[in-house]
Amino acid sequence: MQAGLQSCEDALLKLLDARLFTVYERVANGKELRAVFRGGDASRDEAAEIKVPFSATSIAGYVALSQEAILVRDVNDTEEVADIHPRLQFDRRFSDARGLEIRSMCAVPIKDEILLGALQLMNFSKDREFDEIDLKRSEVVGQLFAQQFRASLAGSHVPYDHLVQRGLISQEDLAEASRSTETDSSFMASVLMETHGLDADAIGRSLELHYRVPYMPFEEGVTLPDSLIANISREYLRRNLWVPVSGDKQQAIVLIADPSNQQKIMEIQGLLNARSYVFRVGLPEHIRMFLREPRKNGTPAGFQELFTVLGSAGNAVKLEQAVVDESENDAPGMVQIVNRMIAEADRLGASDIHIEPGRDGLAGAVRIRVDGLCRTLLEIPEEHCAAAIARVKVISRLNIAERRLPQDGKCKLQLGDRKIEKKLQNFSQPRIPAIPDRISCQFSFIRHDCGSFRKYTSLPIEPSRGLNCSCCACSCLDSLIRTCRFDF
Repeated sequence: MQAGLQSCEDALLKLLDARLFTVYERVANGKELRAVFRGGDASRDEAAEIKVPFSATSIAGYVALSQEAILVRDVNDTEEVADIHPRLQFDRRFSDARGLEIRSMCAVPIKDEILLGALQLMNFSKDREFDEIDLKRSEVVGQLFAQQFRASLAGSHVPYDHLVQRGLISQEDLAEASRSTETDSSFMASVLMETHGLDADAIGRSLELHYRVPYMPFEEGVTLPDSLIANISREYLRRNLWVPVSGDKQQAIVLIADPSNQQKIMEIQGLLNARSYVFRVGLPEHIRMFLREPRKNGTPAGFQELFTVLGSAGNAVKLEQAVVDESENDAPGMVQIVNRMIAEADRLGASDIHIEPGRDGLAGAVRIRVDGLCRTLLEIPEEHCAAAIARVKVISRLNIAERRLPQDGKCKLQLGDRKIEKKLQNFSQPRIPAIPDRISCQFSFIRHDCGSFRKYTSLPIEPSRGLNCSCCACSCLDSLIRTCRFDF
């Protein structure tokens, strides 16, 4: 690209009617731009590298951050500069080092679906000021640069195209997954993982290559910075799918599902008000996991130790009313497991808990529904499934001996200083051997249920979108396994 720019340098200066112009490209570290060509600068040092951060500390950095074109008739007029953004500054290091008196500037983002770079024009104090026509002309040139950038980067126009290129999913399956999430594209990654069995890191790598922003997976134990999120609702962050994962007011590191969303970037800038920003791209599911409520002190992180020591004692959850009909299956260790299961689901903001028993030597599963999506909380060894179900029946005043007919019940529990009430629905029907074991029943809310069932029936079935599924596929599957459901 540099060779091409050198060959048309004079023509570009004449077309743009500018003394100097600088072409920046977005660095794949998610935090800065790098100058790839400086037109009109006869004394330029090709070996010198110029980088500007995504921040309001420079004109080009602000354009990259806001992804908006700006016109500054006089960079020395502090009021004019502040009218664009209160923290916007003109970085004088370049002009002062060369003894240049720069006055008027025009800068536009180089972008198509995503930000690829920036174009900055400069005129001296004795030259004419740039105007709106110059701004429009610069935007057209910026679009031409975007096409060249895209071709040189061999980038994709769709975030998940790299999955097709790597042979991890067919174009037809990707198109089907896209159609199934038309109303809410934030569920796309979940559909790819649950229906098509793709790995989260593979999806993240595809997003990284598309957006040119490093991928950040969920990391257990990360503490969100209080200085950045103290006055921001976690529910707001969950809805908008971004979260500051570290940093401070000098430099905020932000995890976001769509780094190309200009409106979100401007909201982030307004809410965090940091000096500079570093962006990371993440899966919506991982962002929601970062935004879970923090654990209380002394709460252990895993369940496995409770399965190995079922005879231990201690309850995290207390029944508001005493239970007198304890079952012989209701061992003290299982009391802890069920209590922990309820407490953890409540901490994560779950609306439902599903206990799915194992069979034929396979472990059972406890799934929770958070933000409309169902995911596995823990696996229960097959030999303990009956005890777990017996425990939830006991606390809900259900007949633990009844294994054929559906039952409804409820219980009142106390979590710390809060009292909550739960409803329980228990289902039990004969098995259907023709249906594969991996498909769960109608109350599991998992997207792949209907999609997998499509392979075994000719009925026209649409996959669930994470809501209460009552389609014909799931109606047939309700006889597969026994499920217990809590409603918070």
